[in-house]
Amino acid sequence: MRDLIFITAHCPTTEQVDRLEKCVDSITKTGHHILLISHTHIPIHIQNKCQYYFYDYLNETSDDYDLLGYNNYATNDFIIQSRFFMKKFYGFAIYRMFSMASQIAINFGYDKLHHIEYDCELLDKTIIDEHSSLLETYNSVLYTNDGTPEGFLFGSLKSFKVNSLPEMFKTYNKDYIESEMKKIEPNHLEFLTKKLFIDSGNVLFKNDKELSKQRFAKGPKFYERGVHYTLYYNSVNNTINIFYLATKSDDENIVVIVNDKVVRFKALPNQWHIQRLGLLEDVNYVRIDNSNKCLYEKSFDDEFKKVFVNKSYITFYEKNN
Repeated sequence: MRDLIFITAHCPTTEQVDRLEKCVDSITKTGHHILLISHTHIPIHIQNKCQYYFYDYLNETSDDYDLLGYNNYATNDFIIQSRFFMKKFYGFAIYRMFSMASQIAINFGYDKLHHIEYDCELLDKTIIDEHSSLLETYNSVLYTNDGTPEGFLFGSLKSFKVNSLPEMFKTYNKDYIESEMKKIEPNHLEFLTKKLFIDSGNVLFKNDKELSKQRFAKGPKFYERGVHYTLYYNSVNNTINIFYLATKSDDENIVVIVNDKVVRFKALPNQWHIQRLGLLEDVNYVRIDNSNKCLYEKSFDDEFKKVFVNKSYITFYEKNN
């Protein structure tokens, strides 16, 4: 058995554990060995479906805004661009798992390594066989949104020849990751991964549209990740605001504490809501709750405000009369 499929996981909720089990079940059909690496404890019955299981206690993250990439939300009237849709940088935790998988593959004699994220599902098992055949010619198989080296990397499925793995992929180096992330523009973790393999040579880029819904189920944006809302600056009226896109099937009662003032609004399913929180100079602290728990909190000192206005903002489109 020369192919090893490794799954990276972080499953703090029952919904995420269920997605992981579907992922594992779909991969067992390939007949290849499975390595499951997780930053949360996984039920024993799922562990038993894998040849290897590794729990890493250190789910190391960072809230350094220089490591966070921009995301946006656009309508016909405006676009919000913000580094704070992502609440944490997870690159350290992810690259720890990459290095573990690489070393297991190297030490236990596997020739080819395939990565799948836990929230995906391999509906067509022949994809792995296709990748394995391509690795006879190429060092790695990666997907981008346009099938070119310039496109945005689809990070949930990729394959590598073990003896050609880049050094910084198979050896964990936190300082290197931090340094390189601050050089890359735009600084999404996917661009660092893509760069490592381009630099190592002989990459085959495929278009992620080849991964049709019949062949590969891509992962959802789980509520717990908090990527559906952000604080942002409006230069028109010099205010800090919250943008909130409701992703739950039921109404949410959102409570925002601004300094010592409470702001409430109802978030309706599949609708976005914008709420003014206060003038830039007046806001010193923001906490966001969903009636059950604190989702997010941020202090706004003068130094951070100078950064914030350029890292998270709204732009209105000009109207043609």
